[in-house]
Amino acid sequence: MPLGFNAGHLPEMASEYVAWVDVMGTQVSMSRSISATANFIFKLHIAALRAQVAGMRIYPVMDGFYASASDKNRMLTFLRNVFRSVAEEFNTTAESHHRFMIRGGLAFGPVIHGHDVGQCAPELQNNASYRDSVLLGMPMVQAHLSERDAPPFGVFVHESARVFAPHGTDPLHWIWWKWKRDEELATWNTLKDQLIAHLAWCKARAQAILYSEDRIEAHKKMVEQYFQD
Repeated sequence: MPLGFNAGHLPEMASEYVAWVDVMGTQVSMSRSISATANFIFKLHIAALRAQVAGMRIYPVMDGFYASASDKNRMLTFLRNVFRSVAEEFNTTAESHHRFMIRGGLAFGPVIHGHDVGQCAPELQNNASYRDSVLLGMPMVQAHLSERDAPPFGVFVHESARVFAPHGTDPLHWIWWKWKRDEELATWNTLKDQLIAHLAWCKARAQAILYSEDRIEAHKKMVEQYFQD
């Protein structure tokens, strides 16, 4: 039986901001403890659900999620709330082995949402929940690849979001977007010290937790630069 899908019926793509956020080190932590990793992953997803704002969509993918929104301010409000919530969890968790770090990437460009492609195939019309969990577009790739260059608890802004933002809006000039405002300042300031302490704990156990000293040092330098005024 043919797998009927007619791409000729795809809708015209619209440009949106796309973010990718995930838990750092999931592959290694999952090999050590499924229950601990489940705590990390689902706490991130809960933070995303609580932070969701009107006019945007979230696409969960195991240890992270994509989020899309046509409006920059809505996207940044969402990301700020996610990062603040997880940072507060990090700050109030006493034991380092119960802590987890997140980071993200942000891009801008044309996307296609699964909920808009039902006309391309009858089976997709009849399986809306499955269809609606799909997002397509180059910004997904750009956001995902950019995430590696973000510091712990930071967001790397791909050049597409820095240069090709819609006319009439202020572009995101910096490669690292900082989510702090006055309301988040106490959490932000506490987080820097807690991250440095946590990375020192990780370095003392680098072999045991399969977190290379080179990456720990790189992340420590990123944290020091990201959280400076």
